[in-house]
Amino acid sequence: MPPSTTDSAESFVYFNRGKMLVLCIGCFVFVGLAPIALLVADKSGIPGLIFRIVWITADLLFFGTGFLWTLRALFKPKYPALIITDKGITDNASAFSAGFIPFNAMQSIVVGPVVTISIKDPKVNLRHISPIRLWFQSTNVACFGGVMFSTATLNTNIGELEALIKVHYERWLESSSDV
Repeated sequence: MPPSTTDSAESFVYFNRGKMLVLCIGCFVFVGLAPIALLVADKSGIPGLIFRIVWITADLLFFGTGFLWTLRALFKPKYPALIITDKGITDNASAFSAGFIPFNAMQSIVVGPVVTISIKDPKVNLRHISPIRLWFQSTNVACFGGVMFSTATLNTNIGELEALIKVHYERWLESSSDV
């Protein structure tokens, strides 16, 4: 299903509920299996204790957060994953999303299985998000070159998303050159 778009200044891209349900169930299973995996772990002593602490921490942080995030997305079906306007992109497509990113703050946008938005000055252009989300986004910028989110759970394909972003970006270019 293509994203909702009209000749208006806003386009919405929603989550694919089927894919989100599969992701939610997968995260739940991994969190639920963690205690069993820890009980049957054969490491003992200090290495075994460290292994168990790292395992449960990583499992709860990654899959626990994923479970809560997908559950929230499933219960808010009208909540768009992306809002693309003639001013920029609002990213709600991940657990630690970047929020609104104006086109004038972007250096480049690469659309693929993972969308990467390179930002001119992340400290200035991401200051509106919470400290935890800022830490995750700053890590993405430092390691991968930009704000990132997956297109795997979106209710559109890569070509449609790229075309939608291009239309709004070109409108922004036209309106900013008129000034």
